[in-house]
Amino acid sequence: MSDVRSKNATISDVARLSGVSMKTVSRVMNGEKYVSKDKKEAVLKVAAELNYRPSLQARGLAGTRSFMIGLFVDDPSGDYVSKVQRGILKKCDEAGCYLVVDVLEKRDSDAKLKKVLNSINFDGVILPPPICDDVVILAALKERGVPTVRIGPDTDIEDMGRVEIDDFQAAYDITEYLISQGHKQIGFIKGDPNHGCSHDRERGYIRALQSHGIAIRNDLIAPGLFSFPSGLAAAEQLLSQGGAPTAIFASNDEMAAGVVAAAQKKAIRVPEELSIAGFDDDYVVSMVSPRITTIRQPIEEMAAKAFDMLLEAQGNGGVVAATPVIYPYDLCVRDSVACIS
Repeated sequence: MSDVRSKNATISDVARLSGVSMKTVSRVMNGEKYVSKDKKEAVLKVAAELNYRPSLQARGLAGTRSFMIGLFVDDPSGDYVSKVQRGILKKCDEAGCYLVVDVLEKRDSDAKLKKVLNSINFDGVILPPPICDDVVILAALKERGVPTVRIGPDTDIEDMGRVEIDDFQAAYDITEYLISQGHKQIGFIKGDPNHGCSHDRERGYIRALQSHGIAIRNDLIAPGLFSFPSGLAAAEQLLSQGGAPTAIFASNDEMAAGVVAAAQKKAIRVPEELSIAGFDDDYVVSMVSPRITTIRQPIEEMAAKAFDMLLEAQGNGGVVAATPVIYPYDLCVRDSVACIS
């Protein structure tokens, strides 16, 4: 056995030395039932002595699982996607799975997705925004019967799981916080219109103003794309007009950082002359000065839950739990908001 240990042990080595078939070894390494106690003990003993680590191909011998999880994104950069990846990777490491990340852009998403699905038999796929609402991608996954969980989607899709926070209520709460600090002229920067959460956050902002008897001013609402440049441009627009806002709520933290930059360019003091709020609790909130008041959503935990839902689906015939999983959020009060009342 020392000769075998000196090289990379294979499933064939484990099967031969423990006196069982390769399929039995695969079943044992996958933790499956219907293997006798004595055979299981023999396989595990030999595997430990050989320091055997099963390959994906060997693990698949006992069933149809590939141990591959797909994560499809439209843009691999940004703190949000990084947090999603970290949440999934930790779970993959614990479960012995592998994560395949692919970028699906609008112009070629259908053709590329079909090519990927023809190459890899995914155990499941996780879709963050805005991919989670792409009808072409959703239809292709549904047609193939790939177990799918969506993070922060705008719509319900039968047989697909969803993990999210209440974006509407979170936006309502942070707008109400600004109102509680005496602000009535509150600007708002929209998110990317392709993201479902953008609409919910705008509705939350509007409802909060209405609930407190504050008129909705269209000139205080500016378009954005969830990017620093779009936040900067939107803030310059809002701050250059008559009746400029005393506070601006940006739909994400990158745009809120753009508002801070716009205020600095115009020599507007934050928060003394302009209060700023964001959304997501990205790394950028602590990289600018002052630190930005924002909504924290537990993105890594949500991504980990999406993985767990796919794992549970493996024991349920590939059917993902249909009940939405809604996570709590936190209002993080920092230095960018001042009371003016």
